[in-house]
Amino acid sequence: MYGSQLILLPDDCSLPVKRQRKRKKTPVPHAPAPRPPPQPAPIKCKGFKQKQSTYRLSVAPSGRARCRRCRAVIGKGETRLEISAFVRPGRYTLLLRCTAPSCIDAPLSAAILSVYKHAERVPVDAALEGSAEAHRVVHAITYAGLDAQ
Repeated sequence: MYGSQLILLPDDCSLPVKRQRKRKKTPVPHAPAPRPPPQPAPIKCKGFKQKQSTYRLSVAPSGRARCRRCRAVIGKGETRLEISAFVRPGRYTLLLRCTAPSCIDAPLSAAILSVYKHAERVPVDAALEGSAEAHRVVHAITYAGLDAQ
Protein backbone atom coordinates (compact mmCIF):
# COMPACT_ATOMS: atom_id res chain seq x y z
CA MET A 1 0.00 0.00 0.00
CA TYR A 2 2.64 2.55 -0.98
CA GLY A 3 3.77 3.80 2.41
CA SER A 4 0.46 3.82 4.24
CA GLN A 5 0.52 2.60 7.81
CA LEU A 6 -2.20 0.94 9.81
CA ILE A 7 -3.11 2.92 12.94
CA LEU A 8 -4.68 1.00 15.80
CA LEU A 9 -6.97 2.95 18.11
CA PRO A 10 -7.90 1.89 21.62
CA ASP A 11 -11.44 0.59 22.25
CA ASP A 12 -12.10 3.34 24.81
CA CYS A 13 -11.87 6.77 23.14
CA SER A 14 -13.01 8.90 26.07
CA LEU A 15 -11.17 12.03 27.11
CA PRO A 16 -9.47 12.22 30.50
CA VAL A 17 -11.60 13.69 33.26
CA LYS A 18 -10.41 17.02 34.63
CA ARG A 19 -9.99 16.94 38.37
CA GLN A 20 -11.32 19.79 40.44
CA ARG A 21 -9.93 20.94 43.77
CA LYS A 22 -12.13 20.63 46.77
CA ARG A 23 -12.95 23.88 48.49
CA LYS A 24 -12.64 24.22 52.19
CA LYS A 25 -15.88 24.82 53.96
CA THR A 26 -15.84 27.71 56.39
CA PRO A 27 -18.14 27.43 59.37
CA VAL A 28 -21.09 29.81 59.20
CA PRO A 29 -22.42 31.09 62.55
CA HIS A 30 -26.00 31.17 61.31
CA ALA A 31 -27.36 30.00 58.03
CA PRO A 32 -29.33 32.57 56.04
CA ALA A 33 -32.75 31.66 54.65
CA PRO A 34 -32.51 29.90 51.33
CA ARG A 35 -32.97 32.18 48.36
CA PRO A 36 -35.68 31.41 45.82
CA PRO A 37 -34.34 30.30 42.47
CA PRO A 38 -33.74 33.19 40.09
CA GLN A 39 -36.62 33.87 37.71
CA PRO A 40 -35.71 34.05 34.03
CA ALA A 41 -35.92 37.51 32.56
CA PRO A 42 -38.94 38.03 30.29
CA ILE A 43 -38.03 37.52 26.69
CA LYS A 44 -38.16 40.78 24.82
CA CYS A 45 -38.58 39.93 21.20
CA LYS A 46 -40.07 42.14 18.55
CA GLY A 47 -41.26 39.06 16.72
CA PHE A 48 -43.48 39.42 13.74
CA LYS A 49 -47.16 39.49 13.06
CA GLN A 50 -48.34 36.65 10.91
CA LYS A 51 -50.15 37.75 7.78
CA GLN A 52 -53.13 36.05 6.21
CA SER A 53 -52.78 34.08 3.03
CA THR A 54 -53.94 35.69 -0.20
CA TYR A 55 -55.91 33.98 -2.95
CA ARG A 56 -56.18 34.58 -6.69
CA LEU A 57 -57.78 32.97 -9.74
CA SER A 58 -55.40 32.61 -12.66
CA VAL A 59 -54.66 30.68 -15.84
CA ALA A 60 -51.97 27.97 -15.63
CA PRO A 61 -48.97 29.05 -17.75
CA SER A 62 -47.71 25.47 -18.13
CA GLY A 63 -48.91 21.94 -17.46
CA ARG A 64 -46.37 21.14 -14.73
CA ALA A 65 -48.30 22.03 -11.57
CA ARG A 66 -50.40 19.67 -9.46
CA CYS A 67 -53.41 20.36 -7.30
CA ARG A 68 -52.57 20.51 -3.60
CA ARG A 69 -55.67 18.48 -2.72
CA CYS A 70 -56.38 15.88 -5.42
CA ARG A 71 -52.83 15.75 -6.86
CA ALA A 72 -54.21 15.98 -10.42
CA VAL A 73 -52.11 17.78 -13.01
CA ILE A 74 -53.34 21.30 -13.78
CA GLY A 75 -53.03 21.53 -17.55
CA LYS A 76 -51.77 24.51 -19.50
CA GLY A 77 -54.48 27.15 -19.90
CA GLU A 78 -56.76 25.68 -17.20
CA THR A 79 -58.14 27.80 -14.38
CA ARG A 80 -56.39 27.41 -11.05
CA LEU A 81 -56.60 28.94 -7.58
CA GLU A 82 -53.31 30.38 -6.32
CA ILE A 83 -52.77 30.50 -2.56
CA SER A 84 -49.93 32.75 -1.49
CA ALA A 85 -49.16 31.49 2.03
CA PHE A 86 -47.15 33.57 4.51
CA VAL A 87 -44.02 31.78 5.76
CA ARG A 88 -42.07 34.53 7.54
CA PRO A 89 -41.53 38.27 6.96
CA GLY A 90 -40.77 38.83 3.29
CA ARG A 91 -41.29 35.13 2.50
CA TYR A 92 -44.34 33.57 0.82
CA THR A 93 -44.91 30.22 -0.82
CA LEU A 94 -47.28 29.57 -3.70
CA LEU A 95 -49.74 26.69 -3.32
CA LEU A 96 -52.09 25.68 -6.12
CA ARG A 97 -55.56 24.14 -6.27
CA CYS A 98 -57.52 23.07 -9.31
CA THR A 99 -61.03 24.46 -9.60
CA ALA A 100 -62.85 21.12 -9.55
CA PRO A 101 -65.91 21.22 -7.25
CA SER A 102 -64.37 18.54 -5.01
CA CYS A 103 -61.22 20.64 -4.47
CA ILE A 104 -63.08 23.81 -3.46
CA ASP A 105 -64.18 22.51 -0.09
CA ALA A 106 -65.67 24.20 2.96
CA PRO A 107 -62.39 24.88 4.86
CA LEU A 108 -60.81 26.48 1.79
CA SER A 109 -63.83 28.65 1.04
CA ALA A 110 -64.06 29.65 4.72
CA ALA A 111 -60.41 30.76 4.60
CA ILE A 112 -61.02 32.71 1.38
CA LEU A 113 -64.14 34.38 2.78
CA SER A 114 -62.32 35.30 6.01
CA VAL A 115 -59.85 37.31 3.93
CA TYR A 116 -62.12 38.83 1.27
CA LYS A 117 -65.57 38.68 2.99
CA HIS A 118 -67.25 38.04 -0.41
CA ALA A 119 -66.13 35.63 -3.12
CA GLU A 120 -66.62 38.33 -5.78
CA ARG A 121 -63.69 40.24 -4.26
CA VAL A 122 -61.16 37.47 -4.97
CA PRO A 123 -58.66 38.86 -7.52
CA VAL A 124 -59.05 37.37 -11.00
CA ASP A 125 -56.35 37.23 -13.67
CA ALA A 126 -56.93 39.54 -16.66
CA ALA A 127 -57.33 36.54 -19.00
CA LEU A 128 -60.24 35.25 -16.90
CA GLU A 129 -61.94 38.58 -16.19
CA GLY A 130 -65.69 38.23 -16.81
CA SER A 131 -65.49 34.64 -18.10
CA ALA A 132 -68.03 31.95 -17.28
CA GLU A 133 -65.27 29.82 -15.69
CA ALA A 134 -64.35 32.59 -13.22
CA HIS A 135 -68.03 33.07 -12.39
CA ARG A 136 -68.41 29.31 -11.79
CA VAL A 137 -65.44 29.24 -9.39
CA VAL A 138 -66.70 32.30 -7.48
CA HIS A 139 -70.10 30.63 -7.22
CA ALA A 140 -68.48 27.39 -5.94
CA ILE A 141 -66.51 29.34 -3.29
CA THR A 142 -69.66 31.13 -2.15
CA TYR A 143 -71.79 28.02 -1.80
CA ALA A 144 -69.04 25.89 -0.22
CA GLY A 145 -68.67 28.65 2.36
CA LEU A 146 -72.42 28.72 3.04
CA ASP A 147 -72.46 24.96 3.57
CA ALA A 148 -69.70 25.30 6.19
CA GLN A 149 -71.72 27.79 8.27
